Amino acid sequence: MKHFRFHNITRAAASIGATVLSVALILLLILGTAKAQQLAHSDPYQNSVAIASEANVGEDVLSRHVVALGVDDLTEIADIWQRRVQTNLARIAEGLTQLETVADEQVPELVDEIKATNQKNIGDLQNYIIVVYALGRKGGPEEELKKHEGFIKGFIGELLLSYQWSAIAHLSWDWVVSGRGGIRALSGLFQAIIVLVFAFLLSGIFKRVSSRWLHGRNEENEIAAVVIPNVIRWSILVLGLFFALWGLGVNIGVTTAIVGGLGFLIAFMLQNLFQSVIGGFLLQATNPYSKGDIISINQTIGTVVDVNIISTKLRTFDNRLVQIPNQSIWQGSMENLTKYRVRRVDLVFGIGYADDIERAKATLAEMVKADKRCLKNPETRIFVGELGPSSVNIYCRPWVRTDDYWDVLWDLTEIGKTRLQKEGINIAFPQMDVHVHTKEAASPDE
Repeated sequence: MKHFRFHNITRAAASIGATVLSVALILLLILGTAKAQQLAHSDPYQNSVAIASEANVGEDVLSRHVVALGVDDLTEIADIWQRRVQTNLARIAEGLTQLETVADEQVPELVDEIKATNQKNIGDLQNYIIVVYALGRKGGPEEELKKHEGFIKGFIGELLLSYQWSAIAHLSWDWVVSGRGGIRALSGLFQAIIVLVFAFLLSGIFKRVSSRWLHGRNEENEIAAVVIPNVIRWSILVLGLFFALWGLGVNIGVTTAIVGGLGFLIAFMLQNLFQSVIGGFLLQATNPYSKGDIISINQTIGTVVDVNIISTKLRTFDNRLVQIPNQSIWQGSMENLTKYRVRRVDLVFGIGYADDIERAKATLAEMVKADKRCLKNPETRIFVGELGPSSVNIYCRPWVRTDDYWDVLWDLTEIGKTRLQKEGINIAFPQMDVHVHTKEAASPDE
């Protein structure tokens, strides 16, 4: 009988437990569904406000959520974090004051409490600074910004004036070993230095490799072999700088936004420089000249000694260095005098109208034939090109190698004059005949 009763009691208890468990599961399911619906219909902006105000929010999480917040909400949140920092400082000050009166056996416990409060204050102060900086970037009220910035700047000064030096040493050491304090700062600085050194070395390697590759691929395109490696180098250096800033904890998104905001102003101030840079890229694309070519730009003739992304440097025949912006080269007129291996020499000899034209042409033909620097193909052309006011101008146009152009031009000019004079042919020069008509004077008798 007792066994039957015990069995019934057990079955009843199991039934009641199962019923209670089922009801609990149903309630949990209902509550979870309601909470999910509530979250689904919640305002994401208000969630960001709530998260940014949480006492234990992480620095990275806070940095992401303050981006979406407005000035009014950031002003209230900054006040919340300021009160938290002030509360922590008050607790630390109270604990340091108690150190002077408590018994020796109570000192270790009190010091641990002060350290724990200081560790919490390190995070709260960092979050406070993040919110204040976000408020400043959003154009917060000037009075509010001055209040918070003054509090942050005066924090260290008040600490030095009110705390014991031994306590300050303990708190400073806590900050150094803190994951959000000195070790993190030193680690970020060390990473930034490594990134910058690596970027510097990598940019140099890529610059040399790309320069050699471009030189080997197209030896004539000196501009591409100079401009493109420099662009690669500076791109790697800029990318390395951004990674270094990220390692130091700088908000890259904010930094990029600031750079973008200053871009228009910088472009306006340096528009001529940017135009020269663009001109350098366009010259690279068209490849009108290379290093070592003799070119004529804006009535300046010289040998190209350096080509970069901003300007082109020429060495003139009288050994002067002329630097010309790429902008003016691209927008103006430029002649490449040594682009091709063969060039025509244009000589003009003016003879008198009474002189024998065929004899003069034959003399010039013998002169060209005797000079080994003059090419047989293309053929030299000698012809009467103009009947001038004082002379018959005979054109002599031999072809020579580009390297011999200037020597042939100067030599044949002198030789041609000498040979024509030996043949009795006069080199004409401008003359003017003046005829004076006089009238006989009238006689006195008339």
